[in-house]
Amino acid sequence: MIIDFHTHFYPEKIVAKALAAAREKAKIEPFASGTRDGLIASMRDAGIDLAVALPLVNIPGNGPGLIRWAELNHRPPVIMLGSVHPRDPEFMATLDAVRRAGFAGVKVHPEYQNFSFDEPELEPVWSKIAEMGLFLLTHAGADSGFPPPWHSDPASLRRFHQRHPELTLVLAHGGSWNMWDQVESQLLGLPVYFDLAFVTEILPPERVTRLIRGHGVERCLFGTDSPW
Repeated sequence: MIIDFHTHFYPEKIVAKALAAAREKAKIEPFASGTRDGLIASMRDAGIDLAVALPLVNIPGNGPGLIRWAELNHRPPVIMLGSVHPRDPEFMATLDAVRRAGFAGVKVHPEYQNFSFDEPELEPVWSKIAEMGLFLLTHAGADSGFPPPWHSDPASLRRFHQRHPELTLVLAHGGSWNMWDQVESQLLGLPVYFDLAFVTEILPPERVTRLIRGHGVERCLFGTDSPW
């Protein structure tokens, strides 16, 4: 069975706007339509059995509504994660909705949600995610849609893991996108997972091999970042 651990799709009524905004920010063209049906069609063409889709709560307060939408789309061959906005004072309402929906984890994005993992006031969010037995998948490293300085890097993610060793942590884009030397010095071998979305497009094959072998193949997850 082949599982794509890092995909996205958007509600039909906003997909055109969402793709246009992401295209303008990141200067990349989508490979698929950005809809659920488009994701499934591309999976079929590529021989992918299951996809994990990663919605994101962009605005504090929107969490429960997004979780309801995700729950409606949570059926094979697409498995949904939840999401939470770390700055939402009512974050527990979102996490409770995630648990009721039966999702295994939550997605966050330090750039789109404008936070860093070094902020002490956000610690209760991460502790509660771990306490609930959810895993946390986060964008990590640079993002072509945002100017530097970025909100996450290998050193800050290492500190985060050290503060929350009980939290199952998935670092997207090979640990920290386009920060490969720091990934090797700060993160390789830690008991965290990397997904490989948008890694093979950037790194030569020998560097990808070194990254996977250095970290451990059992902690590296295949991902495409579809539709991108």
